[in-house]
Amino acid sequence: MLRPNQRIAWMISFGLIWFGCAGCPAPKPAETSRQNPEKIKSSQESWGAIVLQGEKIGHTMEKIERLTHDQTDYVRTTTVEQMQIQRAGQPLKMAIENVFLSLPDGSLKQFSTKVDQAGSVTRFTGQVARDGKTLSISTQGGSSQGVANDSIPWQPGYGGLHAVYRLFQEPPIEAGQKRSAMALVPTMNRMAKHSIQGQEKEAVSMLDGSMVTLLKTKYLTEIEGQPPLESTAWVDEVGEIVKMTSPVQNFEIYRCSKEFALSPNKAVSFDLALDTIVPVDRMPQRNRDELEELTYEVKLKSGDPAKIFASSSNQKVTAIDANTAKLRVWRIRPDTKLPAELPENDKPTDADLASSPLVQVEDPAVQELLRKAKFSGANATQQVMLLEKFVHDTIEEKNFSQGFLSAAEVAQGKTGDCTEHAVLLMALLRAKGFPARGALGLVYVDYGEKKGFAYHMWTEVWMGDRWLPLDATRGKGGIGVDYIKVTQTDLSGSGAFAAFLPVTQVIGQLEIEVAE
Repeated sequence: MLRPNQRIAWMISFGLIWFGCAGCPAPKPAETSRQNPEKIKSSQESWGAIVLQGEKIGHTMEKIERLTHDQTDYVRTTTVEQMQIQRAGQPLKMAIENVFLSLPDGSLKQFSTKVDQAGSVTRFTGQVARDGKTLSISTQGGSSQGVANDSIPWQPGYGGLHAVYRLFQEPPIEAGQKRSAMALVPTMNRMAKHSIQGQEKEAVSMLDGSMVTLLKTKYLTEIEGQPPLESTAWVDEVGEIVKMTSPVQNFEIYRCSKEFALSPNKAVSFDLALDTIVPVDRMPQRNRDELEELTYEVKLKSGDPAKIFASSSNQKVTAIDANTAKLRVWRIRPDTKLPAELPENDKPTDADLASSPLVQVEDPAVQELLRKAKFSGANATQQVMLLEKFVHDTIEEKNFSQGFLSAAEVAQGKTGDCTEHAVLLMALLRAKGFPARGALGLVYVDYGEKKGFAYHMWTEVWMGDRWLPLDATRGKGGIGVDYIKVTQTDLSGSGAFAAFLPVTQVIGQLEIEVAE
C-alpha cells in the first residue's frame, strides 16, 4: 500500500531541494531488543512510482512486518522514497527512509528516519517513554555526526505510520465515512491530526493509460502552528492506496510492480530552480537596492497568504481576502528608524545562539574560519557586515550540486548555494555572540529570459531592537525590498526541517504583482 504519511515526507524533501537536498541505501530496522530474538509472523512489501510530467523520476518501497517479541505483538513499517530531479541544470538525488515500530492498534513505540543530502546524512531516532507521556528524539547531522537530544509531549494513543495506515484499511474506508488519528509526521518529527474522508468512486487514469474505478478520498494533515495540508488519494476495495497526488508541482505516485519501480528513471525538462520562478508584474528594474519600501499583492491558488507569510523583521502582511494579501517590505539597516507600521519584532531565543546538528557553532572548522575573519577595531554593526562578506568570499564554488549541508560541512568544503551561505553565516554569527536564524522565502532574479521571484534562503541577525536581514550569497551589506520572506527558522533539534513546510505550500501556488 502507498502510505499517505509518505506524501508529507516528499513535500519536506521538495522544500529541502528547492533550497538543497539528496540519496540512500537500505534502511536499518528499528530494534525491539538485543536480548531476545524477534519472530516475524508475516511480511508484506509494496512498490510505487513517483511521476512528474508523465515520467517516472523515482520510486517508493514499503514493507509491513508483523512480529512477536517478548510475547508482545508489534508492527514494523519500513518506507523508502528515492528520486532524482534537476535543479539549476544539475541532477540531484534524494531519499528518505523511515522505520517505525508500533503496536497492532497503531500506538508508536519507536522510530528511525534517515535523510541523505548528497552524502550529508541526518538521522533521527525516537523512543516513547514507558509512561507514554514523552517522545524522546535524538538527532545526528553533518560530517561530525554530533548528537542533539530533545523531546516532545506525547500520549499513549498517539501513533506513527501504522496508525495512518489503519485509517484507510481497518476496515476499508467507504464513501461518506470520516476518520482521524493523532500520529507523528516523519522528517518533521511533529505531532499532527490526520483525517480522511471517503468521497465518491470515479474512473482514474493509470500510468499505462488504463482506467480503474477507485474511491476518491481527501486526506488532511493538521499540525499545530502550520496551515493544514490537503491531498487526494484513490483507494481500492480493500483500502489500499493506488494513486496519490502531492500539492507540490503536480507530483504523483502510483502503485506498481517492483520491476517497474526499480527501472531506470526518465529525465524531465522540469527544473526545480528555474521552472518555479514566480513572474511579477510592474517590478522596478532600476535602483531597487535604493528603494526604502515596496508593496506587493500576493495570491495563492489554495490557502491564505496572511496565514502563511511571516509578518516580522522587515515585512508586514495584511489579508485582502481568503487567498490574497498585501505585503509591505522595508529596507532595514542597523541605523534606520523602524517603520511604525512594522509589527513588533519577536525577541531571540536561546536556540538562536545555540549549536545544533545543522549549525555547529563549536565545530573546529567553523571556529577556524572565525579566527580568520579580521575584526580588528570593528564595532558590532561592522562585525556582522564583515561576516556577511567573509562568508560570500569564503564559499569559493557557488553551485547547486550540493544538498542541504551543515555549517561544519560548508566550513570544510567551501562550496554550495544559498542554503550553505545562510547556514555558515548563522554559525559564525552565533560563534561571535550574535543571535542568528535563517529566513526562507523568495528573491527577485534576472536570468535574461527568466525573470521573477526565485526560492531562496538568507540569514537574520539580532541587532539591539531588530532582526537585520543579511544575504551572504550576494554580500552587499544587507538586503533590499526585492526579498519576500515566508518564514524563519533556528534550525534546531529534531524539528529543524519543519520550517520548510510553509514554503512547500507556496511553491506552484503563488502569484505576485507590485501594488499600484
